[in-house]
Amino acid sequence: MTETSYEGRLFIDGEFREAKSGERYEVINPADESVVATAADAGPEDVYDAVTAARRAADETAWGTDHKFRRHCLEQLQAALRNEAEAFRTLVTAEAGIAGSVLPTHVDVMIDGMDFWNELTTSFPWEEDIGSHTILGMNSDRRIRYEPYGVVGAITPWNAPFMTAIWKVTHSMATGNTVVLKSAPDTPLTGAKMAQVISQTDVPPGVVNMISSADKAIAGDALTGDPRVDMFHFTGSPGVGQRIMERAANGIRHVVLELGGKSANLLLPDADLDMACALGVGMCMSSSGQGCALATRMIVHADIYDEVLQRLQTMVSNLPWGDPTEPTTVVGPIIRAEQLERIEGMVDRAKQAGARVLCGGKRGDRGGKGFWYEPTVVADVDENSEIAQNEVFGPVLSVIRYQGDDDEAVRVANNTRYGLSAYVQSRDEERAWRVANRLRAGTVNINNSFYLGPDAPFSGWGISGVGVEHGVAGFRDYLRIKTIASPAK
Repeated sequence: MTETSYEGRLFIDGEFREAKSGERYEVINPADESVVATAADAGPEDVYDAVTAARRAADETAWGTDHKFRRHCLEQLQAALRNEAEAFRTLVTAEAGIAGSVLPTHVDVMIDGMDFWNELTTSFPWEEDIGSHTILGMNSDRRIRYEPYGVVGAITPWNAPFMTAIWKVTHSMATGNTVVLKSAPDTPLTGAKMAQVISQTDVPPGVVNMISSADKAIAGDALTGDPRVDMFHFTGSPGVGQRIMERAANGIRHVVLELGGKSANLLLPDADLDMACALGVGMCMSSSGQGCALATRMIVHADIYDEVLQRLQTMVSNLPWGDPTEPTTVVGPIIRAEQLERIEGMVDRAKQAGARVLCGGKRGDRGGKGFWYEPTVVADVDENSEIAQNEVFGPVLSVIRYQGDDDEAVRVANNTRYGLSAYVQSRDEERAWRVANRLRAGTVNINNSFYLGPDAPFSGWGISGVGVEHGVAGFRDYLRIKTIASPAK
């Protein structure tokens, strides 16, 4: 495709426009370093305009109370997104390097998942009577009422630009909020294309606004510093999440933060190794290891440790990596040079600290272009080391050996500040459940299962976040609650 094939302007109050500065910046394909397109470089004045539009739509229209109309708009949007699914698959591969093997999960599955939220828009109990109660001599009937916060400031990461954008936009819409979505600087084109699709529906101007900026801090600070934004919904790093939470404290604004993970995958001594090793590799290397809930920390009992390492070395050495446009590719490019350097540094320091690299452990080369790191297994990792305690965000599996009983396995798994997801492998399902119940993580997956679905709450413990995404609980996290009392009848 040519550069002009992609929309790169801001979308504010139902219209596409350039940044007021007139500035644009290049969006780079991480596979070959070519320019995919250019995007408008929003400044604080553009963020102000976007919030103004969202504030007006929240305050001066019936968007927040007309549940049937919102559902109509969401169903329109879902149909339109389905029609553009192939174009979105091409785009997220171009700007984010999403590998072919996971493209359906990043795009098609997310569009299908709108069904749950579309239905909730009208089926959710927006008002509930809770009966009468007498206090201070007054007998009162009480009613609970749920109302949208108003304006949501949403910020998406680069690793899953379509997935996180569709979540934040459609969840805001379904609950009656308006939204200003700021895309990650590396991946602004997906948001702009989503705005193109929205502009063809009956979604009123100002309900959804999309902005992009080359410097995440400039636009991000303008958005989080605007007192007219009622709620922030962010996916990204704990450091940025903490800053958003601190800024949201000015005005006591609501926050939902999903902040990454260092998810443990426990292989108990009775694990089915055929399944556990294959699943462990897939759930670490999926999306090129650039995923928040991936099983990047494999904790293996001493009795099976050597056999597991042999299997991992064979599997990962033969893992398809390279061209992300190929449907069989598992590991594609790293998003940018700085992230590649970070991965390289963490693996090199792990080796210096005594860990063994079984395969990979170095940059990949595809004609001298792009940002590549070979699928890597690092064995004999100390549970307290840097690579065991910090998110690598690349195709790197760290393997930790433990001895003892399940109490020790749980202790090692819980030895982390993160708590986004966890995995347990055992032939004894009751045993696996006992372990799962003790893991400090918002989601836990037993054997060949995975929690992700629009109806399943997704929340982080520890520094992995606050609040809930998805499910009825996630729907409610976009809503304020009000209790109204009236004289009992």
